[in-house]
Formats: sequence, structure tokens, C-alpha cells
Amino acid sequence: MPLTTRRTGRALAAALVAAALGVGPAVAASAAITPGSGPVSVAVVVPITARATTSGLISAEDLERYTGPFGILTRQLDAVAGTPAAIALDPMIPASIRVLGASAPVSASQWLARLQATSNEVFLLAYGDADLVAGARTGTLAQLTPSGFDFALDPDDFSAVNEPAPTPDPTATPTPDPEAPPPFPTTDDVLAWDTPLPRIAWPDATIAESDLPAFAAVGYEHVIVPSSSVGEPATPLVQLDGVRGIVSDTQLSGLVANAASASSPTVRGTALDAFETALANRTASTPGRGIVVTVDRGWTTTGTGLADVLARLSSTSSAGSATLSDVLATAPVPARLGAGVDTADRDEVFTTLASDAVAESAFASVLSEPAALLDPRRLERIALYSLAWRTDEDGWTDAVREFRDRSTELRSSVHLEHGSDVALLARNVDLKVTVSNALPFPVTVVVTADPRGPILRARETRELTIEPQSTGTARIPVEAIANGEVTVTTSIASPTGVPIDSGVARVTVRAEWEGIGTLVVVIMLALVFAAGLVRLIVVRRRGRRPDADETEEAQDAPAEGTDG
Repeated sequence: MPLTTRRTGRALAAALVAAALGVGPAVAASAAITPGSGPVSVAVVVPITARATTSGLISAEDLERYTGPFGILTRQLDAVAGTPAAIALDPMIPASIRVLGASAPVSASQWLARLQATSNEVFLLAYGDADLVAGARTGTLAQLTPSGFDFALDPDDFSAVNEPAPTPDPTATPTPDPEAPPPFPTTDDVLAWDTPLPRIAWPDATIAESDLPAFAAVGYEHVIVPSSSVGEPATPLVQLDGVRGIVSDTQLSGLVANAASASSPTVRGTALDAFETALANRTASTPGRGIVVTVDRGWTTTGTGLADVLARLSSTSSAGSATLSDVLATAPVPARLGAGVDTADRDEVFTTLASDAVAESAFASVLSEPAALLDPRRLERIALYSLAWRTDEDGWTDAVREFRDRSTELRSSVHLEHGSDVALLARNVDLKVTVSNALPFPVTVVVTADPRGPILRARETRELTIEPQSTGTARIPVEAIANGEVTVTTSIASPTGVPIDSGVARVTVRAEWEGIGTLVVVIMLALVFAAGLVRLIVVRRRGRRPDADETEEAQDAPAEGTDG
């Protein structure tokens, strides 16, 4: 039997067992969690995430591999589909599939359709499973949402959004063409996910009480926190500063991690027995209470036993299964988080990246459509927040360095071409300033010349549009007041006034050379005219000389019939 079939079978068996016990996604909170009587009710939260990227999108090749029969996303969905477990989904995964439209791998489209059809509750993580604590501590939490995907959309992979053609029967529903490409999506379409759950944040364990106001400010209603950070409360839901906390049982989550990552069936069986014993102890000490168990990120890279954990949970008499909605329906009790874990060094990196983003945003004002540059850069920056980098610190350091180098390169891609010294030989002349554009987009800049001396005066500025990957020249009219040398500062700025580049040039002014040059030209013209006139006279005299010679010869010749 193929591995995928076995895993799907285990997930289906777990769902059937849960149905037989009368629990599952549709069970009401009053039936699933009854504090004071019966076994404890356990809600499991499982992350479905992908490996870290540097672009903020998963390529078509990686999607095809991840959603193939043995791909990481397929294994994750196989383990939880049809069980009461809640899925915490990285929205980068469906976004990466949707932006490809008709060119998305068939396996990826099928995977997404299967996820949308599953009975599991689903809520969205931060985009790219970003580090929310870092965002809160650096004031960048609101920036961890993509600003647009137009740069990644190929119009050939989508159909135009048109009104449906009228049908003879107004009450008839038009049948969509299954072969037709999807309609052209908006950013909201790419990120959309229909779920009855509220907005839930799932940061890592470094979270502190002081981080919570930032979470509430961006719209999070609930946050998953470890029980070790809130004093092991007796309920799965607590009231924190501005948000409600979903308390993940630290001990039981650790036992689940041991079972899921077990290297052999024997080790897994021992870990599952330990998990079931711990559940029995909880039932004995706090009967009927609700418990939340969370599965670590990257669980598919360490083992494939999660389906067995969920099956054991559904079949044991020591506990019952609950949904996340059941937990959210319980009454919260007041609690406070601890001081968290200091992340100053890591936060400093994100603060620097935010400064680069501000500089890029200012620079992008040279573009008529700044989103073409800023949208992909924002995704790249969000990708650096991903918690998946925690297992590859060296790779993260390299990715940060490449991002910053690219930022410097972008901001210097529009610059002045610094030439040699300039000589101005007239009183009124144009000063030429050349600007280079290495971007794949046209840019518009305002070119200014500022003489640092009284002998030269610039009359006005010039707005210059430079085509992609080319150079352009602005001609700035200047007026010479006197002769001499002067330093001229040339600069370019965006149409909104953001400085882009500047430089200096030494200009030699020889305004009298214009008069001297004019005099020389006049003299040369006079000489040419005089030479032409003399030549004309000489030619005419030569033209008359033969007649005169003939007359003179006639006078000197002897008369006919006489002696010489």
C-alpha cells in the first residue's frame, strides 16, 4: 500500500472514531467541554507551513514538489484532514498557488481544493509564518501583510472579469466552464480564506506582556500562548491585556512532539502511552476541563507520527476531542504573561530592514507606479521574518545580507553620469546633465544645477523621463555673468522632492569668447567676400582683354596693298 494511502487511511480512521464517540468539528461547546465532570476535552492545533523563502512566494517547481504524493504539504494535510484538529495555515501557500492562475501545478490546485473542502477548522497564520513578536517589538507588525501581487500575475493565466452574458431564462444559473482560467484576482482575493474563527495570532514562546498591545492594535482578537508563561491556568482561555489568550498546555504539547517525531513504531508507541497516561492524570485532577495542545512548526521534518497521535486521542477513554471553537466558547479567566525572552539582537536586524524599506519607499517616488518596485520588496522583507529560519540561522544571515545589498543597489540604480570639466563659451547656453536609469521601469526626475559662484546663473530646472535601462540628458539653461571658473552642483530628485543623487562639476566660463568668435567669423566672412569680389573683377577683366588685343592688332597691322 502506498505511504500516502496509509496516512490518509489513518486520518479517515481517526475521523470515524471521533464520529463514533460523538465529538468532532460540529460538536457544541456544552457537549465537548463540561468542567467538573467526565474526561478532559483536548483541542489540537496543527500548523501547515512551508519552508522559508527569500521571495515571499513559493515557486511553481517547489509547489509541484511539495504537493506531490510524498511532498511536505501533502504529508501535513494527510495527517490532519477530517480530524477535529484545527489547522493554522500559512497564507503564503494558497497565495502562491492563486497567483499562478491557470499555470499552477495540477497537484497544487488539487491540494488547495482538498484543503478548502476539509471539515477541519482553519485559521490563518501571519503571512509567511512571520515572527509576530519581532514585528511587535520593532513597530513593524502592521507591515507583515503583503501590499500587492500584481507583479506576480500573468494576464495570460487569468480571464478578464466580465459581466455574465444574459440567458434566455433569467432564473437559470450559468454553468461555469471548468477549463476556463480563473478570473483576474485582487490582493484580497489572493489572501482570502473563509473561516468562522476569529483572527488568531500564534507567536513563538518569546512573547511578553508588553507585546500584547501591538497585537490588539493590528486586529488580533486571540493569541496562542504557552501555559508556562501564564502560570498554568486551570482553563484553556484567559483574558490578557486587550486580547484573549488561548493557552497551549506545555507538558502535553511536548509529549505530542515526542510521539510525532518518534523514529520507530516502538518509540512512538511508548510516547503515545506516556501521552495517554498524562491525559488520564489530567482527567483525575481536573475532570472535564478543556485543554489545548499545539504541534510544533516543522513537525513533518522530524517525523510522521502525528496521524497516530490524533487517532490515539480520538480512541482513548482518558480524554475527548474538542474543537478550537469549543475552547473559544469557554469563559476566560484573568491572567498575565511573563517578561518573555529578550530578542534585542534579532530585533535590531528587523529595525535595520525597516529603515531600508522606508528609504526604498522614498526612492520609489521616481516611478509613476511605485507598487511595481515596492510590492515584491515587501514580500521579500516579510519572508525574512519567517519562523522557519530559526532552524537555519546561517541561511537567514545570508538572506538578510542579500536583501540589504539589493536595497543599496536599487537606491543607486538612478544616478548622475559624472563627466569631465565643462567649458562655456557663450553668455547664454545650455548645461547638459546626463542621468542613468538601471531599473526595468521608466523613471521621472527633476534635474537641478546650482552654481556656487556669482559668475554663472542657472535659470530653471528640468523634468526628465528616462526609459528603462537607458540614459537621458537634461539641458538646463544658464547665463554667464562674468568670466572665470565656478563649481556647479548638479542634483536629481523625484517629482515629489526626494533627493536621489548629486554631484559637482568644474565649469570654465569664457563669455567674451562669444564676441571674439563673432568678430572672427565676421572678419572671415569679409575676407571671403573680398576675395570673391577681387576674383570676380579679375575674371571680368580677363573676359574683356581678348577684344582689346584684337583692336590693338588691327591698328598696328599695315593696310592691304601696301608695304609693311
